[in-house]
Amino acid sequence: MSSQRTREEPRPETPAAPPPEPPAAPLPEPPSAPQPSAQPEAPQGPWEAALPQSQPQPAPTTRSSGQWTVPWETSEPEPEPAHALVPAPAPAPPQPPLPEPPPPAAERRPRRRRRALVIALAAVVLVAGAVAGQLVRPAPDATLKMTLATSRHTFPGAAPALPWPAQGQSVVHVDGLGTMGASGGSAPTPTASVAKVMTAYVYLRGHPLRAGEPGPVLTVSPQAAAQIPMRRKRQESLLGVTANQRLTQRKALEALMIISANDVAHELARWDAGDERAFVAKMNAAARELGMTSTTYTDPSGYDARTVSTAADQVKLLTAAMAIPAFGEIVNHPAYVPDGGGAPRPGGNILLGQYGVVGGKTGYTDAAGGNFVFAARKRVAGVPTLIVGAVMAQRSPSAMGAVTAGQQLVAAAEGALTAATLAPANTAVAKVDDGLGGGAPARAASAVTVVGWPGLSVPVTVGGDPPATGRRGDRVGVLTAGAARIPLVLGAALSEPSPLRRLTRLR
Repeated sequence: MSSQRTREEPRPETPAAPPPEPPAAPLPEPPSAPQPSAQPEAPQGPWEAALPQSQPQPAPTTRSSGQWTVPWETSEPEPEPAHALVPAPAPAPPQPPLPEPPPPAAERRPRRRRRALVIALAAVVLVAGAVAGQLVRPAPDATLKMTLATSRHTFPGAAPALPWPAQGQSVVHVDGLGTMGASGGSAPTPTASVAKVMTAYVYLRGHPLRAGEPGPVLTVSPQAAAQIPMRRKRQESLLGVTANQRLTQRKALEALMIISANDVAHELARWDAGDERAFVAKMNAAARELGMTSTTYTDPSGYDARTVSTAADQVKLLTAAMAIPAFGEIVNHPAYVPDGGGAPRPGGNILLGQYGVVGGKTGYTDAAGGNFVFAARKRVAGVPTLIVGAVMAQRSPSAMGAVTAGQQLVAAAEGALTAATLAPANTAVAKVDDGLGGGAPARAASAVTVVGWPGLSVPVTVGGDPPATGRRGDRVGVLTAGAARIPLVLGAALSEPSPLRRLTRLR
C-alpha cells in the first residue's frame, strides 16, 4: 500500500479548515477592541518544539509533497492586531525656512574681496564728489564788520536850552542826529503858504528837474487867468498870470516858493493831475508816506484854513524836500526874476545867506498866524550838517514874527553843535570778511569825527556791499557816525579764497 502511494501523482493542496471559534467572553465596560479568536495548536515536530510560543496563530495552509509537510508557507498574510481608535493629532504649525548654509570658505574669500573693492570705489567717488562740490560751490558774499573800539559816542553835559518862542509851536531837528528840542505841543494848526512846500515836493517827484534845467514850458489856462480878480480881492500872494502865458517848470516853481504865488500853485495842481482834487489827494498820500500823521491838505496853496499840520510834521517834509537838488536850488534864491527880464521881486525868507540858511518858506493868514520853516547848513569840524526847523502859529501881523523866532533858534542850535574825533584818518576801523576765514582791513578815508550836542548819544555803524576781491585803496563801504559819513577803503589787497579754504569751508 505504501509503495503504491508514493508512486501516485501529488494531490492539490487544500487549506485546513479552522475549528469553530469559541464564544467570546463578556468584556468589562467600557468595551475594548475585540480580541482575535483562539486558534488550535499546530502540530509540532521535533524542531518546532524549540520555537517560542507566543500567541495562537492561525493555521497555515500546508503544501504536501507526499513525503513531508511545509508548515511555514502560507497563502494569506497575518492579520494586523486590532488597536483602539485614537484621534488624529492637530497639524503642526509651519516652521520658518532654515537658513541657507554658509558657502564654503573658498567661495567666501572672493566675495569679500569684491565687497571691499566696491566699498573702496564708492568711497573714492564720494570723496571726489565732495571735493568737486566744495570747489564749485560759490563763495559766500563778503561782509563788512566794524572793528572800531566803540559803536556809540555820548557827548558829555546837559542838553542845550534853546530860546523857544513863548507862543505857538516850534521844533529844531538835525538831519542824521535827531531832534534837538521842541516846544508848544503838537496840535494841528493852519499852515498858510507853508503848504506850498508839499505842492513843490509832489510836483518835482512827478516831474524831476536836473540841476540848472529849466524844464518843459507850461501854458497858463484861461481858468487860472479868470480867477485873478477874485484872488486879488482876497489879497492873496500872486504872480498875476494871464491866459496862454508860457512858463518854464523851473520859473513856475520859483514863483511858487519865492514869492508864494497862489495862482501858480493851483495851476501846477491842474498841470500835474488834471484837477485840484486829484492833486490834493496826491499831497495827502505823500504826507502819509513821510509819516506826517497830524497833517491834512485841502488845497495846494494853503489859503484854506482847513489845511493843517504841525511843526514836527513840517520838519519831516522839509528834510525830505531838501534832498531833491532842484528844490534846494529853487528855495535858495532871495528874489524871483521873471522870464525875459523884468524887475526882481524879493521873497519872504530874509534869512537866506545868514546863519547858514539855505532855504525855507514863510506863510501867513489871519487863521494861521505867522509860520516859518527853514533849513540851514553848517560844517562842524569838517562834517556838513543840515539843521531843519519850524515855527508855527506866531500871533503877529505878518510872518516876520515867525522869521525872527526862527533866526534865534537856528543861531542857538548851531552854537550847541560840537564834535569828537573817534579815530584819525587811515585807521583800520572795519574788516572785509570773505566768509571763509580770510579778508582784509578797511580803513577810514578821513578822520572818524562825530557831531552832536551835549547829552546826545550817537551810534556808529558800518555798511556797504564789499566785493569778493579788490586792490588796496578800493572803496568797500561807509562808516556812519550820526551826520558824518566816512568812506572806507581796503587797507590791503583782497584775494579770492585759496582752494584749501574752499575745501575746508563749513558753510
